[in-house]
Amino acid sequence: MKLIPIILKIGLFLFLDLLVFIFCGVFMMGYDDFYNESQGEYFSFSSMEIQYKVVWIFYNFWIVLNCFLLLYFLFRVFNKSILKLK
Repeated sequence: MKLIPIILKIGLFLFLDLLVFIFCGVFMMGYDDFYNESQGEYFSFSSMEIQYKVVWIFYNFWIVLNCFLLLYFLFRVFNKSILKLK
């Protein structure tokens, strides 16, 4: 019975994580729609308005945060498996 709340927490976490990625993707579609070649190279900071810069920086921060959380999770699983072997 203790497994069900853990699975629900993990599922909720993954759902919220995907919502952040979906939000960033949908928001950046506005940049794609209104991109103008005269403003600079595509996806360069000089061609972005401030709101797209903020979302792009947050998106990259979110990816780095997800990598750290994945490494932390793998570290915890590795430690638990090592402790079971001893």
